[in-house]
This record gives sequence, C-alpha cells and structure tokens, in this order.
Amino acid sequence: MSLIQRLSPEFRQRCEAIATEQRSLLRVRSFEPLPADTLAAKLGATLFTPDQVTNFEPEQVAVLLASDGWSGVIISDRPLWIVYNPHHAPARYESNLMHEIAHVLLNHQPVGFDPVTGIPKRKQNNEDEATYLGGCLQIPKRGLLWATQRKMLLPQIATHFGASEAMVQFRSNVTNVLVKC
Repeated sequence: MSLIQRLSPEFRQRCEAIATEQRSLLRVRSFEPLPADTLAAKLGATLFTPDQVTNFEPEQVAVLLASDGWSGVIISDRPLWIVYNPHHAPARYESNLMHEIAHVLLNHQPVGFDPVTGIPKRKQNNEDEATYLGGCLQIPKRGLLWATQRKMLLPQIATHFGASEAMVQFRSNVTNVLVKC
C-alpha cells in the first residue's frame, strides 16, 4: 500500500492547510521558497549536528556521523532541539528538516529509543504523516500549480523550491499535478 493510500484525503487536506497557515504566519506565499531554517527559527528550534550535542556519548556521535541511514531527529521538544545529518546534500537537508518540523506540527511523540544511537523511534504512521506534511511545507500544491502554469520543468521547480527532483516528483504524484521532466 502506497503512502497516499495509507493517509486519508482529510488528513492530506489538513496538511495543505497547515502548510498554508505556516507560510502565512511567515508571510511567504505558496509559490515562494520556504527555507526549512526559516520555519525552524519561527518554531524556536535550535539545530545541531551530532558532534555539537554535548550529552551524546562519543560512540553515539561516531555512529551517527558515519551513517547515511538517518536524516534528522528531535532530541528535545522543550526547548526544541533538532539534530540533522550534516553529510546530506542541501536539498535533502531541506526535506529532512521539514520532515522533523512536521513531527512537531503534528504533535507526534517518540515511542522509544534506539539502544545504539539513542535516537528516538516513532510509529510508521507518524513517519508517513510527517513525510506527507514535510512535502506540503516544502512544495505546497498551490506552489506546484503555479510552477506548472509557468511551464517550469521538474529540475527548475526543484531548484526554485530548494528541493530534490525526487521531492518534486513525489509532490506531483500525490497531488495529481502533472510536472514535465
């Protein structure tokens, strides 16, 4: 079952509304790029790489810095602290951070901790929801429509929104807004 099939139409509409609301609060229109750092700052988040977290054990830091198998994690919600993988490309960083911000906006709670890395775990449904909302935050449906009306191609849309081409394709697929390559 695909992500779009696992999430209700009502939830997907709610995500578009959340993305619109967050952009409105920042005075960023749907067709303008919204850097994840800007949204994180609005939410009062502090961003860290693993080696900047003083209470991580050296072994944890080494495992996290050597691994491409993780993207980001919330290690505290009050204050909001997000640790991100510094080895990911800028477009992936944007997606990773929007995903973590989506967990905050959806009030998701961790369900345990990985014994090796100490990273909080989450339910698959929460991950699916955060993936969807993260995409909405990065490229709202109205922004995607704006881009296609201007005959922008997939790589141009990706560059405009600071997103990966895979994210643009994902948003095209889940919104049924046809994007040309």
